Amino acid sequence: MGIAIPPRIQEQIDEVQQWAISACYQALQDYGYPSRFLDPNRVAVILGNAMGGEKHYLSTIRIHLPEYIDSLSASPAFKNLSPEVQSALVQGLSSGVHALVPAITEDTMPGELSNIIAGRVANVFNFTGPNYVTDAAAPPPWQPSRAHRWAALRPVRCRPDRWRGSQHGRRILRQFSKIGALSPDGSRRMPRAPTASVMGEGTAIFLLKRLERCRTRR
Repeated sequence: MGIAIPPRIQEQIDEVQQWAISACYQALQDYGYPSRFLDPNRVAVILGNAMGGEKHYLSTIRIHLPEYIDSLSASPAFKNLSPEVQSALVQGLSSGVHALVPAITEDTMPGELSNIIAGRVANVFNFTGPNYVTDAAAPPPWQPSRAHRWAALRPVRCRPDRWRGSQHGRRILRQFSKIGALSPDGSRRMPRAPTASVMGEGTAIFLLKRLERCRTRR
């Protein structure tokens, strides 16, 4: 079993999607797939995610680059520079942004949207059961509700079920800090008076089966 993703698509996939694919791959290996039977038509993919990943922020920088250049060009200090220096600064800014962010293509949006994560996993591993992303903002931030998980196990067509959760990078941490949502003194379980959240980055994947199916290969 391998993970086959074309390079041009891989370049556009956010790290959150990459984590989900990688963790699912490891979970399937732990399960013993493909040597151990697993019907892809009966696999539901349910993932928990709050705000997508980080890549869409970078894409926004590239999309708004002309506005940044206009703002720079309008500044009095920039206008006092020689035309040669102005051109060099604009070229340097443009080259730096273009080197940081891949070009916007038809694969950019699918690579960034949070509601695509489950579909990406299902597509890569050819799982044709239901797939969707639930809001995993709180509480706790990494756990889709039990109702979602158990509902996926009830239909006959959904035997094993995958779910995950993730948190995000420095931009989200900064935004959460501005609203006072980050704990200043560590994380403690309820009801030990936790002051706020302690966020991190990561993913968790579980393969769930109905109890009666755990006793058989199917």
